[in-house]
Amino acid sequence: MDKYLLLMGAFFLSYLVVISPESGMDLAKALDINASVFTYVLWVVILTFLVRLISSSPGIYVNISEGNVGVVSRFSRFSRTLSPGFNFIYPWERVRCLSIQCRAIELKFQAITLDQASVYFNCAILFSVVGTDKEMVRRAVYSFGTESEFELSVQRLLEDETRAYVATRRQADMIGISQDVVVKIKTNVEKNIEKWGYKVEDLRYANLHFDEVVTKSMARVVAAVNERDAAENEGQALLIRKIKSAEAEGEFVRIQAEAERTAWKLRGQGLSDFRKEVAKGIHVAVDEMTTAGLDPNFLLFFMYTETLKHIAENSNAGSTIFVDNNPSAPNTIMQQMSAFYEKKPIQKNGESRSG
Repeated sequence: MDKYLLLMGAFFLSYLVVISPESGMDLAKALDINASVFTYVLWVVILTFLVRLISSSPGIYVNISEGNVGVVSRFSRFSRTLSPGFNFIYPWERVRCLSIQCRAIELKFQAITLDQASVYFNCAILFSVVGTDKEMVRRAVYSFGTESEFELSVQRLLEDETRAYVATRRQADMIGISQDVVVKIKTNVEKNIEKWGYKVEDLRYANLHFDEVVTKSMARVVAAVNERDAAENEGQALLIRKIKSAEAEGEFVRIQAEAERTAWKLRGQGLSDFRKEVAKGIHVAVDEMTTAGLDPNFLLFFMYTETLKHIAENSNAGSTIFVDNNPSAPNTIMQQMSAFYEKKPIQKNGESRSG
């Protein structure tokens, strides 16, 4: 009502100033006001009425907020889009705002696996308008009657895609959804909402869980598997320890036998060297005795008496050695010992010859 009163007042004043200035002059004379001042005042009042009229009328201009785009309809048909900021429109045009910012929907739903286990999902989908060109804006605005209808369609579409995937997998496969599966579901959802003028910015699954009974049974299965693996590992460790112990023992026996063989070899070489040195010593002693004019057989007798002395000194107490005390015993012993060491001929083919 105020808008129409302002319009009528502006029209009347415009009539006095522009259409019929004589009537304005007569009114100025009647009010005893200077004509120029009266005309100036009328123009100021007219402009004030027009500003008030424009500011109070939504059909003249519109202010679009940042992050939105204005959708102009003319006689209930899509006409054009408006950028953020101050925009003039025709009185017969209507404007509605479409947000081009990212929006999110959080979903909670249930799905059934191939082995009839219930899986509960918490997921969030982030979406936005594809672009600000006229065709995409027109699709985003006029594909659905209300914003809630569009969000409901997105929810049902995402639930269907997720349930279709879960229905082909077993319970154990749902412990963790791989990123490849998320990308596949996101691509399928985006193909459907793109014809509505929207695109999927991101898709996240979180807090995936099962029924309490299923969770407890899975925990028991995991515990049993861990115990089995632990037992297998302990058995393998015990087997390895036994094998390594046997290998070490065999290596020790081999090394010990090698050491004993080397020791006996060294003992034999030592004994051989000892006998060689004894033989050399005897040879030297015989030469010296022969040079001195003594009978070399005395050397054998001395070795015999030294042997008896060594036995007497190193034998246990109570042992007795019987010695022939006949004066001719030394001579008999020397003859016997010289006969023992005398070289004898070797018999070959019925003939005898000295070796």
